[in-house]
Amino acid sequence: MAKNDTYDSNADAGSTGGRFSDLGSSASGQIDNSPLIALGAGLALGAVLGAVLPASDKERELLGPLGTKLNDAGTGALDRGRGMAKQKFDEMAGDKVREFLGSTSSNA
Repeated sequence: MAKNDTYDSNADAGSTGGRFSDLGSSASGQIDNSPLIALGAGLALGAVLGAVLPASDKERELLGPLGTKLNDAGTGALDRGRGMAKQKFDEMAGDKVREFLGSTSSNA
């Protein structure tokens, strides 16, 4: 008689389940040890999925106005920050120029 070479799916399911259980325990331990890294990884994964998956019409309808508000607020904040940085740079550069000119005029 021929040897029965049937595939035993129950044996593989048990070992696969054990591997997934170990993986889950390991991931849980890593999250407990480094919650901020886990949060960052989750946000990165969400951003990638959000960029890859197309937006539905309902999402555009519900989130479109919010996106416009956030864009306007972000643009305003960026403009204010740019203005403050330019002002601070001008102050610091002016101080250095005055310091430089003052030291060269006293040497002459």
